[in-house]
Amino acid sequence: MNRRTTVQLSRAAVIAALYVLLTMTPPFSAISYGPVQFRLGEALVLLPFILDEAVLGIVVGCLVANLFSPFGLIDVICGTAVTGVAALLTRRLRRTRRPWLSVIPPILLNGLVVSLYVAVLSAPQAATLPAGSSLGATLGFIVQHVSWKLYVPVAISVLAGEAVVTIILGLPVLALTSRAVLRGPWRSRAS
Repeated sequence: MNRRTTVQLSRAAVIAALYVLLTMTPPFSAISYGPVQFRLGEALVLLPFILDEAVLGIVVGCLVANLFSPFGLIDVICGTAVTGVAALLTRRLRRTRRPWLSVIPPILLNGLVVSLYVAVLSAPQAATLPAGSSLGATLGFIVQHVSWKLYVPVAISVLAGEAVVTIILGLPVLALTSRAVLRGPWRSRAS
């Protein structure tokens, strides 16, 4: 393994660890899951704009954090997949050279997709879903119980929470990291 690969894997590991730490450490864990969420780990989801290895770090960090989600397997699979797609789209936006655009994929994808299952599984009727239900049973339940009345308020809430975290925390993290990477001894391929 060459020095560059070691540095990139190390960065990915640090990003994953920070994501988990910011998401799961009390009191942050209380606001990381649910219809009203401000997942502080999401402040790191803009890093793929400058670091390729951040995609892996974000996905691994999200996966680990979602293993402890009250929404179970659907959050582990779907939530992590949404975060992965957002990270890839953010990396693709690097071509624009406009960092402020990097907030769009995580805000829209989390606000529109994650809120779909969060809305239904947070509703009172979700109590009828047996604990530890299979992914198929959970998806069937969501399809059967989804409604605009449930979805819209949660989508707005998750979208707003994601916007606050990515804009107020994520953009400064991106700017500081960008400066550190550009000045550091081991520059990323993106720099």
